Amino acid sequence: MTIWKEKVRILHLEDSADDVELLKIALRKSNLNVEIDDVANKDEFLKADLSDYDLIITDYNLRDYDGLSAIKYTRLKQPLLPVILISGTVGEELAADLLRAGANDFVLKSNLKKAPIVIERVLHEASIAREKQRFQRELVEKNLILDTIFDTSGDQIFLKDADGKYLKVNRAFCEYVQLHDTEIIGKTDYDLFPKEVADKANENDEFAKLSGNPVTYEMEIKNDGQRAIFEINKKPLVIDGEVTGIVGKCLDITANKLLLEDVIKSKSILSQAEKLTRSGSFEYDADLDLISCSSNFKHILKLQIAGDTISFRKFTQLIKEEDQPIFNEGVNKAIDNYEEYYNEHRFIINPANKSIIGYFKIVLRPDYKDDGGTRFYGTIVDVTAEHESQIYLMNKQEQDRKELARELHDNLGQKMNGISMFISKISDDMPDNKDLKKVKELAHETIDDLGYLINNISVKQIEEHSLDYAIDKLVSYMPVPIRVDKNYEIVEKELSPFVKSQIYRVIQEALNNIAKYSEASSVKMNLKQSGGVLSLEIEDDGKGFAVEEVLNGNGLQNITHRVRRSNGLINIDSQKGKGTRVTVKMPVS
Repeated sequence: MTIWKEKVRILHLEDSADDVELLKIALRKSNLNVEIDDVANKDEFLKADLSDYDLIITDYNLRDYDGLSAIKYTRLKQPLLPVILISGTVGEELAADLLRAGANDFVLKSNLKKAPIVIERVLHEASIAREKQRFQRELVEKNLILDTIFDTSGDQIFLKDADGKYLKVNRAFCEYVQLHDTEIIGKTDYDLFPKEVADKANENDEFAKLSGNPVTYEMEIKNDGQRAIFEINKKPLVIDGEVTGIVGKCLDITANKLLLEDVIKSKSILSQAEKLTRSGSFEYDADLDLISCSSNFKHILKLQIAGDTISFRKFTQLIKEEDQPIFNEGVNKAIDNYEEYYNEHRFIINPANKSIIGYFKIVLRPDYKDDGGTRFYGTIVDVTAEHESQIYLMNKQEQDRKELARELHDNLGQKMNGISMFISKISDDMPDNKDLKKVKELAHETIDDLGYLINNISVKQIEEHSLDYAIDKLVSYMPVPIRVDKNYEIVEKELSPFVKSQIYRVIQEALNNIAKYSEASSVKMNLKQSGGVLSLEIEDDGKGFAVEEVLNGNGLQNITHRVRRSNGLINIDSQKGKGTRVTVKMPVS
């Protein structure tokens, strides 16, 4: 059976009608799907549009032309178009000349049955060559784009190695430090900036490298009494799973900060600020169910409307259908309680193609000066690039964890099981040896601990079994004796792999927090699915805490981060002495 499925268009240069027919007979006996145009002389060959063909087959000896000339002409017109030469006899010297001239292969007339095999192989090699050329061209283009961005961006862009030494900086960076790039390359922040600036830069570099996550922070510098405020974005550069450096961008946000401190009074200034931050602003009247929006609000959402108003219902329809229940619930709660709503959602940015979506951060805040309590102010920010980067990094982290878990299981786990078996055998022969008994117990404990570690690291339990099974495993491995009452009402096949991994990590983080801090004796866990929404509620009877005091803790931050990256809602309800309830809702896909 042929592996070449597409129809192959062949231009056959041959002045012998018998040889033409012999080749066609050989091809008809194969599974190749071919369409052959025959030309018998030089003029017909030169008039043919070679770009219409997938393959050239030419005889070596022709009355008014020759195969070598045909090869050279083809290479001139279509460098990657494969050519196969057919000849009565081909010596080693002639074969070498033909291959140097550009022939992809040759077939002897006495062995035409090999022609289909040679054609398939040559077409496959040509496909690889074209793909390689395309890849190389794209690589050159991307490098040119990168160099252009570096050279033309007004932001300070830089690249450091893992030791903090600068490898590349752009013109804006050089202008700010007033040094030529040759004076910067190889230097560290301690060579270029005051110690307090370098200390903070180094601290954030280390955080990005260790966590594998992007980091954003602000730096305020005073020079001759003038404030300069910068937003620094850094991202670890990961190659083959190893952090090899830091790539970053430094934005001068002094003007924006000062404008915000002065409560943006000018509409034109607001518009410029929105463009710089890829954001749009709006005012929402809950009584009228009407949004008054800025021009950049319309621009980033690609709204084709006259004027600057849109109904809230129409705005909701721009949100991807799977996210709409979460959005509506969150906004309705904010309106009812006159409180802030903050989340990220997927928006359809091309109504003609609903698969083209963008990720936008929405903030809705009450106007506390409004006595009626129905007016809100909001912003919407295009965070598509940041979101996709975060999702990529989260998926990469899960892949790395899976590889680590597999290695632990296949290597260390197997060895520990072998050790345990040997110890058990020896222990059976020496039942009174207390030291040996203790070693046996330690081996079993180590195997259990290793299983707990592997289960925590990887989500393979979900892939190999189910989400229910994986959660049950989490519960069984809890390090403290806490009764967990579980209730699952989900259709797992409707949940995307990403959502399953994220809700698993949320449950894992929540159970870890309960085990470490709550002093609870029991936990109730409900995982339900309804109307395209996955709902999770975890409630413990522990000592509780003041939410505002620990909201910035790593555990709660990790949970919140995962839920929002999944376009979901989270609510944490806890009081000292009254336990804790965590409620999460997210789209099923």
